[in-house]
Amino acid sequence: MTFSFRPHHFLCTLGFQGKGYSPHFIENYEKIVEALQENEELSIEVVSSRDSICGACPHQGAQECDREEKIQGLDQRHSQILGIKLGDRLSWRRGKELLKKHMTVEAFHQACAGCSWKSLGVCEKTLKDLHNRDQEANA
Repeated sequence: MTFSFRPHHFLCTLGFQGKGYSPHFIENYEKIVEALQENEELSIEVVSSRDSICGACPHQGAQECDREEKIQGLDQRHSQILGIKLGDRLSWRRGKELLKKHMTVEAFHQACAGCSWKSLGVCEKTLKDLHNRDQEANA
């Protein structure tokens, strides 16, 4: 099984809390998160358009997201920070390693500028927890 992710969806998936745009979107995302948690070696292909998560989003138009311009900015910043590019294939485990290595809290604020979910604080807390687990393991 291979999933496709837009670059910003690596952090979104790490912070997913069972909330979303619609019941169908949430159900789809829950299945993706469960699969990745059960097998962190599942393959993820980095894409620039509709991905495994977007497919169930009510903001998807016939051709692209009705928020495409904003989403492209998020994707570009996340790609740059994480060091990934379109067409890359990596495991969920590797995606989490890249988040831990490159996505500092400061980088998060830059990468997620303009995201409507950012103000909820979930992603920032999840990112801090990821870094804290790493520090505790090395203590």
